[in-house]
Amino acid sequence: MAKKKVNTATNTPGLDENRKVEIIGIIVMSIAALLGLSILSYTASDYQYARSISFVDLFNPDATSRLVKNWLGPVGAYLSHYLVHSMFGYMSMILALIIGYHGWHTFRRRDNKQLWWITLLSTWSMILLSTFIGWLTTNADFPSDSVWSGAAGIAISQVLQNFTSQIGSVFILSIMLIITALMFIERDLQKTVDSIKMWFDAMSERWEEWKEARRERKEQKALEREERIAARKAEKEEKQAAKAKDKPEPKQKIAEPESKDEPVKPAPSIDEIVQKSEEEDRERIEKEKKEVQTIDTRPRASLEKEETVSEDEDDIEVAVFVGKGEEEADERDLDKLNKEKAKEVPAIRYKFPTIELLDSPPSEGNEVDLEEIKENKRIILDKLRRHKIEIVGINAIVGPTVTLYEMEPAPDVKISKIESYSNDLKMATASKGLRMLAPIPGKSAVGIEVPNSTRETVYIKQVINTKKFVETDFTLPVAFGKTIENEVFMIDLTKMPHLLIAGATGSGKSVGINTIITCLLYKCHPDNLKFVMIDPKKIELALYRNIQNHFLAMLPDAEEPIVTDTTKALDTLNSVCKEMDERYDLLKMALVRDIKAYNEKFKAGELEEELGHRHLPYIVVIIDELADLMMTAGKQIEEPIARLAQLARAIGIHLVVATQRPSVNVITGTIKANFPARIAYQVASKVDSRTILDMGGADQLVGQGDMLFTNGAGMTRIQNAFVSTEEVEKINSFIGQQAGYKQPFHLPVMQEDNPGIPDPLDDIDEYFEAAAKVIILHQQGSVSLLQRKLKIGYNRAGRIIDQLFNAGIVGPYQGSTARDVLIQDEEELQEIIDGLDGI
Repeated sequence: MAKKKVNTATNTPGLDENRKVEIIGIIVMSIAALLGLSILSYTASDYQYARSISFVDLFNPDATSRLVKNWLGPVGAYLSHYLVHSMFGYMSMILALIIGYHGWHTFRRRDNKQLWWITLLSTWSMILLSTFIGWLTTNADFPSDSVWSGAAGIAISQVLQNFTSQIGSVFILSIMLIITALMFIERDLQKTVDSIKMWFDAMSERWEEWKEARRERKEQKALEREERIAARKAEKEEKQAAKAKDKPEPKQKIAEPESKDEPVKPAPSIDEIVQKSEEEDRERIEKEKKEVQTIDTRPRASLEKEETVSEDEDDIEVAVFVGKGEEEADERDLDKLNKEKAKEVPAIRYKFPTIELLDSPPSEGNEVDLEEIKENKRIILDKLRRHKIEIVGINAIVGPTVTLYEMEPAPDVKISKIESYSNDLKMATASKGLRMLAPIPGKSAVGIEVPNSTRETVYIKQVINTKKFVETDFTLPVAFGKTIENEVFMIDLTKMPHLLIAGATGSGKSVGINTIITCLLYKCHPDNLKFVMIDPKKIELALYRNIQNHFLAMLPDAEEPIVTDTTKALDTLNSVCKEMDERYDLLKMALVRDIKAYNEKFKAGELEEELGHRHLPYIVVIIDELADLMMTAGKQIEEPIARLAQLARAIGIHLVVATQRPSVNVITGTIKANFPARIAYQVASKVDSRTILDMGGADQLVGQGDMLFTNGAGMTRIQNAFVSTEEVEKINSFIGQQAGYKQPFHLPVMQEDNPGIPDPLDDIDEYFEAAAKVIILHQQGSVSLLQRKLKIGYNRAGRIIDQLFNAGIVGPYQGSTARDVLIQDEEELQEIIDGLDGI
């Protein structure tokens, strides 16, 4: 029989005391490890998600708990929020180390009474480091993120500054840090000082020994170099002596020169000169033949066999120009200006995103390929001369994506003749996209844009970190990228005032929208700018949900800050229209013409808040896919967009609308008429290009951010600045970790159609009878029908439809289809109206 395990200390079965202590030690170390993981994986947005999780949600695989990024889940989100955000920041890791150290001592069955000194000193160090970092964050803005010190560290440092001033507090904290570090080394400060002194003495001795060894190595190398030089000199003298010995002596002795080292070479004969010239001619002819063969074997659709123009006739030199680019700003200039701007709004303590959040471009830039430019110039001139078109001058302007060849034709050449050969030039250069400007606006020249074989990527940091962007006084500055002249192209969104973007899938629309938002986030305070984001794709703008309390505007009852449900997009846009109407009422009462004058008047205290006056931020409405809204929400979505585009400029509401299907049923005439500023990325056909730009050219773009911008006059080709998803995440995380406002900016609430249906016996609209006759005549109970026939707005037409429903004239709501008409002629209608009048 197996013997039962018996505890020798108590003579009872089970674990002995030592094993229990070891298990307790392992448990304590595990708790410390989990606590450390929760602190290391702290994310500011986790706490708001964790607060919204109910107990039942924990058993739902699709619950909100999946949005929590903390490695310890919702529990870790709570722990890290209180330890990192509310207490001592990342310095709270010391607390996890203390607990783990206690667990290790328990596991090793050591006496924990000896740990009181290291526990007390570590706790003091955690508070002291948090306070010191809090002082740096408050006064030096380093580190820029408050999670390193926590709210407690910042609060203690501010209290200490109130007592001892800024200089006194940092002096006291520095002395305390030094003393604490010395106490970690040795409790006896005198012994610690002696140990440090001995360490410095040892380091000085090692430094002297290293310098002595280095001096000896230098002397040894110098000696070896002198020996090698002497050996080579001796060898050279031996060779010269041997040559002089082998040379026969002359019969007549002539006065010898002083130096016999250099023998005199005999002059070449006439036959040798002729032979050498013939060899050089043969080499030159063979070289020219090889060059001609290389040129003729270029990849083209077809090789022409007409006579070629010799190099002797091509006497036109090409002048190559490369733009110097904008002057780069210091990395601290933008932060300094934004810090002053943040002080002007004391409502919240806000820090603008820093330039360090953006990726630096690679140091090596793309060099200008002169051979490629010369080859393209030769092909272009050769093709035009074959068609009897004479060019008297040509310049090449090298851009990030394309090179613009400016050609000056002869006086008797028609520009239309050059333009007709654009496809021939595209075939001859074997390029993916060739765009012709005939003529170049503002110049007496014809332009041909040929894509570069190696294109340059324009990074967002190269655009934002320039003096042009940093020092701009634009209200809503947007820097799209760089032009062919390598200049930063920047516009003010308030001057456009709305922007229409179109392009094929993968051409760079989403990156362009991120570029617009990033530029505005770097220059605008949350008090002055709000975004309304409508994203039917559900993923493109999802990264911006972290800044909802800072920059987003939404309906009060909305579940998500980003509108992804197309059925709610119409409500959101109608709510923005209501906000527009309310703002116009405020401007009317304030006797001003635009939002800028209104805010200045409100800031000066000339407007009373009791009358409803308030600070009005700019609102930028971003719609990522208009075609999807048109398909799902119907033509009704066009009305609020058109109203905002026509009226919203003066009160600070601006639209940025994007679509990947630039067809006439999506970009209608009403929309195009109110969007003078348009951006076209690469599209599939010339029809799409004419739809968005009213001219061709977008079909010849090369994709990946290559775009054309027009604001009603002229066309500018730009290489869109690239902003990566990681950069967008870092910017949103930086802003989202700040306190911000208590809630997002709420748009006005629209009246519900179904719950608030008015009683037909009370407050009947004056158009009630006329609307009923229109519906009976057309046998169609539609809101849009009443809008067209009675020339009234959407809200009023909807109320009349509800009254007709309660009166029994039309049927219930049926979604996107029209309501059923329940009566057939006007006699029945007259009976219903008489009954209403009698009541």
